[in-house]
Amino acid sequence: MAKDNKRVLAIFFEGLKIYALNIHKFLLYMAFPILGQIFGIYAVFGLTYWFTRNYQDLAVKYTSLNDMSTMMICSIVLVIPGLIIFMKAFWDFLTAYGALNSMTEGYLNTGRVYDFKAHNNVVYKKTFSFIILWFLFGIFTSIAVIPVFWIIGFVAFIYFILVFQVFTFENGLSPIGYFKRSFEIIKGNFARTFLLAVILFVLTYYLLSSGVSVIFDYFNITNLLSKALENWAFMLPLEPVERFGITPAVVGTNIVKQLILFITIGFTLPLRSICWTLWYNNLAEPVEKQKKISRTVKTKKTTSKAKKLPDNFKIEKRGIDPEIIRRARLEDDEY
Repeated sequence: MAKDNKRVLAIFFEGLKIYALNIHKFLLYMAFPILGQIFGIYAVFGLTYWFTRNYQDLAVKYTSLNDMSTMMICSIVLVIPGLIIFMKAFWDFLTAYGALNSMTEGYLNTGRVYDFKAHNNVVYKKTFSFIILWFLFGIFTSIAVIPVFWIIGFVAFIYFILVFQVFTFENGLSPIGYFKRSFEIIKGNFARTFLLAVILFVLTYYLLSSGVSVIFDYFNITNLLSKALENWAFMLPLEPVERFGITPAVVGTNIVKQLILFITIGFTLPLRSICWTLWYNNLAEPVEKQKKISRTVKTKKTTSKAKKLPDNFKIEKRGIDPEIIRRARLEDDEY
């Protein structure tokens, strides 16, 4: 067990090393997916807040706003730009769950993190399966947050933790097949996988988010944002719940805390993806070898009954896209 734990720590520190050496590239890659979502939401609610607060003055100046349909059209027009930015950033954030795995494999093969577009294309080539995968993952998450399913959901989460690595590197599987394959890989390695998950959770969700909170407090960013959000929260119908301690000030403070957590876990997504890709590589190969041995034994027993395979039969092979390897040999300004 001690040896197994050392292996988990080796994977973690290797992932931390890759992330640290290329942190500027990973931060750049995650900048729009993270900040774009924040800006998009700010644009939607900020412009709506401004329009609502200044509506009476605007209606006096522009009499056409006194018409309900015109007012609704203006509200929709104000919301659309922020909504588009948010949706694009959100999609890029989801895409990162597959592309970052490809980046890690590319680094392991070439020693470089490069060509974000090529790694995104790894996901785009299987867009439909990727959307279905997220849909199924969303259903699983929704069920898992129900208190009665917490234990079952937690166990299932560990078994399904490599679904995005399976999606990235293995072809010929259905969206449900990604979950089955992840379960197959983790089976027999639950404790070690759980240990790695705990390490990553404590570091990224607790220690680093606490560190970012200290930085925000030091530069008075927390206070400024809390005050701004408190003013916005005064527009909310909080009177019925104020007796439970839910006041505009509390709402503003908690939104800032969630914002800090979101920024931290968002920009450390590459670290988690790197570690899980390394863990996938560590576990998937022994599973494949075991399968090959099993198939060899079965083949020897049934040689006389074997039938000729059809000409169109092929075995899908996992691995990084050869195009990514080729482009890695080019200079940075050649792609």
